[in-house]
Amino acid sequence: MMDVNIPSATDPLASVTKALDVLVLAHDRGEIGVTETARELGISRSTAHRILVTLQHAGFVRHDPGQRGYSPGPQLVRMGLDAIAHLDIRRQARRPLEELSEKLQETVCLYMLDAPVVRLVDGVECQQLLRVSVPLGQTLPAHVTAAGKALLALCDPARVRATLPAVLPATAAASITEWPLLEVELEEIRVRGWAADLEESAHDLHGVAVAVRNRIGEPLAAIAVHAPAVRLREQDMSAVATALQETATTIARAE
Repeated sequence: MMDVNIPSATDPLASVTKALDVLVLAHDRGEIGVTETARELGISRSTAHRILVTLQHAGFVRHDPGQRGYSPGPQLVRMGLDAIAHLDIRRQARRPLEELSEKLQETVCLYMLDAPVVRLVDGVECQQLLRVSVPLGQTLPAHVTAAGKALLALCDPARVRATLPAVLPATAAASITEWPLLEVELEEIRVRGWAADLEESAHDLHGVAVAVRNRIGEPLAAIAVHAPAVRLREQDMSAVATALQETATTIARAE
């Protein structure tokens, strides 16, 4: 996460609020100047200028040579596009997830990669008495989950090294915590096309996941089946992965 150094003020929260107001103004107007910002937000020109320069340094607004004011920067644009993509993939995936959950009688989830974690953005719980719940918004270290590993396997290895911590954290006794072991597994996933979680994220929990790609092969998200280890056995995972791949194809076609 990028730190934005907002100018100090008597009330720090007020400074943050003003910075957010500037971002909204830049988004709504397309281009804003120092004087306009100061007038609209009821702050001094010097404060408006400091906020804009700070946001420019962080990439949230831009001020190109010859440009009179400040316009939305790459970070603000990227966040907006990501939000749209997340909404789109959730909408596209919802019905296929429901159908897959009904077919397998297990919980099926949709994850987005926000390295070093994956975030659960949607899911369908099965009706089994013993089942995996769907805590929307939950994050887990990417390297301990089937969904995270499915997405990491499609990233450049150098990027994986740069975005994951040097010391890999564990969430269960079986979590991979050594880089050589993780790199070997990611290579196996690239070849095999699907990832497994054998009690690596939580005790007694198994998972299988595949990536959902866009029309040019870039990963958008991952879909995963989660179940108690006693029901989702290792020898059954290849068949589950095949069903997941069919669902991923259906989701991708709706893009």
